[in-house]
Amino acid sequence: MDGGSPEPLRFEVLGPLRARRGAAPLELGPAKRQAVLTALLLSQGAVVSHERLLDAVWGSELPASGVGVLPTHVNSLRRTLDPEGTPPAKSVIRSGKGWYRFVVDDVRIDTAELEERGRAALRTVASGDLAAAAGQLAAAVGLFRGEPLANLPGPFARAERQRLEEHRRTLRLERLKCLVLLGRFGDALDELGGPSASVADLYDESLTALRIRALYGRGRQAEALTAYEEVRIRLRDELGADPGEELRRVHEALLHQDDAFLLPPPPTPAPREVAVPAELPHDAPGFAGRTDELARLHALLTPEPEHEGSANTVVISAIGGAAGIGKTALAVHWAHRVRDRFPDGQLYVNLHGFDHDRRPLEPREALELLLTGLGLAASEIPPDHEAQARVFRTLLAGRRVLVILDNAASADQVRPLLPAAPNCCVLVTSRNRLGGLVALDGAHPLPLDLLQPDAARALLSRTLGAHRVDEDKPAVDELIRLCGSLPLALRVAAARLAGDPALRTADLVAEMAEGNRLDALEPDGDVGSPLRTAFSVSYGALAPGERRLFRLLGLFPGADFTAEVAAAFLDTPLSRARRLLGALAAAHLIEPVTAGRYRFHDLLREYAGERALAEEAAAEREAALERLLL
Repeated sequence: MDGGSPEPLRFEVLGPLRARRGAAPLELGPAKRQAVLTALLLSQGAVVSHERLLDAVWGSELPASGVGVLPTHVNSLRRTLDPEGTPPAKSVIRSGKGWYRFVVDDVRIDTAELEERGRAALRTVASGDLAAAAGQLAAAVGLFRGEPLANLPGPFARAERQRLEEHRRTLRLERLKCLVLLGRFGDALDELGGPSASVADLYDESLTALRIRALYGRGRQAEALTAYEEVRIRLRDELGADPGEELRRVHEALLHQDDAFLLPPPPTPAPREVAVPAELPHDAPGFAGRTDELARLHALLTPEPEHEGSANTVVISAIGGAAGIGKTALAVHWAHRVRDRFPDGQLYVNLHGFDHDRRPLEPREALELLLTGLGLAASEIPPDHEAQARVFRTLLAGRRVLVILDNAASADQVRPLLPAAPNCCVLVTSRNRLGGLVALDGAHPLPLDLLQPDAARALLSRTLGAHRVDEDKPAVDELIRLCGSLPLALRVAAARLAGDPALRTADLVAEMAEGNRLDALEPDGDVGSPLRTAFSVSYGALAPGERRLFRLLGLFPGADFTAEVAAAFLDTPLSRARRLLGALAAAHLIEPVTAGRYRFHDLLREYAGERALAEEAAAEREAALERLLL
């Protein structure tokens, strides 16, 4: 996204150390510098003293300059890892008197994925589903790209290398056990002799025991006996040791051809109950109006179950509109009214497409939530989002489920989450138009407009009480006008009035008319209140050129404007101005009036003007207005 937050850092230590920002690789410098980075990075956000860091990298062979060598390496790492212009206090490597700390909050490390996949795989093993566990374990082991932290010096890197190698061995052993128990002896033997084999395997008794079981299972008893004898001699001659109890027991069973011990049947996974999710948020309090929109949503539903044979595709509806227009409220209200039509459950996921405090959900994250809602344990969810999507579609086959995908950023975010079952219904809300979902996936667009006056009064009545609204109808009508019939603005206004019974509607109207309406609709002038927050998220999602046009249009004195106005403001060709206006309209930050003419919602106009004053120098504002008058 243009102008957004910097792309996340990703580090890979399950092989030679690598770092990337987004898709771009980063040059980390010499081996000692990489060892310093590793010691800080893998301390997982803990404070590391200078002395401990020196010991981690140099051990007993301390550099002549002592702790003075550390700032050289750390400053070089900061220049590499931090976006240009990052102040020291915001650096990914923080420092204080005698210490450093690596901030890992927004950093991705492949060891975290290894731990996550490994835990999930071992839970699947415990559940008895060895076929699924074998695949999960293979994916976990496949994260290794060779020797972890290859060629990095120092005691810390050496200890981490040993720990990670032991973790890989544990996962590999568990996978081989699964393969043998499943009777996949050929696969087990291929892996034992494959590229992951090492010299250490020759002395590993647990691996040898599994090799013997696999050879026996393939009917190669003589080779199994030879494998035992080779490791027995190797242990005696090179280590002066005898085989341990596990290997001796396998050898004894081999001599007696004890199938029950060598080839026990795999456990039978416990049957799972089908979950019926009921995840709808509570219905919006004071919901009013939207009669036509509710009727349109009802009309899209497939026939009742007894006539469901006529349905041949999943129904998708895309509710679009500006920030604060009531998209989520409409979706949730309608879902509560029709939930009996979906006896197999209702799923809800907030995709966080336009949240001020977090990034949009990735398909993998959203699918994990959906699959969890359908009753899958974490250990049963594949790590790859394409596999997750297949499982999701399979679980919904033949079921009547309502899926609400709220606050979507784009069609691409939604598409992997769509079921294929014709008796399912998907409701998507977004501040963007999601034209791709309409064109390619057959979604039915449902753009929301502002509330009609009667519905706006009803919304206020349900918060304030009908008597308070009826007592001062002229002031209430003016309040609705000043709020622009925007549901969020009306709710904020109602909250102010309800929270202060001494504040009359006429007083609030006067405050809004005389000053900044956004300020009047913010309790205690809180700049993080709902309206400015909602507008700022939509504004922040724009590309830089779109943002500049939006804020400059806030200076325009007329009611509506054209592409010629936009071109003059930006001093840009008319064709580019048209594209930028189209982008603002698609984001519901402006609205078309007639062909080629657009306008603001009143509150968005005020917000745009605020941004112009805050972000455009006075000379630039004056120059833009002068171009408009030429």
